[in-house]
Amino acid sequence: MPRRSTAQIRLMLIMLLMLPAATHGDGGIVQVSELDGPWRITLFSSPTPLRAGPIDLSIMVQRPETDESVLDATVHLMLQAMDGQGDSILVEATRRDATNKLLYAALLDLPASGRWQVDAAVRVGDDAARIQATLVADDPVPPMLSLWGWLAIPIVFIILFVCNQWLVRTRRRTSTNSSELSA
Repeated sequence: MPRRSTAQIRLMLIMLLMLPAATHGDGGIVQVSELDGPWRITLFSSPTPLRAGPIDLSIMVQRPETDESVLDATVHLMLQAMDGQGDSILVEATRRDATNKLLYAALLDLPASGRWQVDAAVRVGDDAARIQATLVADDPVPPMLSLWGWLAIPIVFIILFVCNQWLVRTRRRTSTNSSELSA
């Protein structure tokens, strides 16, 4: 097996760091965490910063005395644009949609940037609780900027090819010079 030089290893690490990271929801940034009724309810939003377009809103329901997660709740989210424009968005957050099964997640398409009022209603049997939060969504990411990772892949391969050719030529020169010195 060929031995890799330190420069090659550094170059590979730099290239790996340049690859875009996959983004997944289920968590994100805490928007609000409050005690209401018998539970602590925490609302998370993703991506960070929040932008118009596809978003993930996740809810964690816990018993405050033990921090134990409540896994049999019904969770509904209602979003309303605070500028009064547009319709309300009503969605059920479920554990089925969550990667982290301690959370209730709702994946939705936020239609516009601006300030949004979020009401989260939690019900388990006869017990109910509600929290509210205001989310501020930025404008959506421009399409070219959202595709930068895919567009960078051919550039990464070109750079790797150029580095490989440079290393091959450097080795040839080194081996040619050492053979001339021996003769």
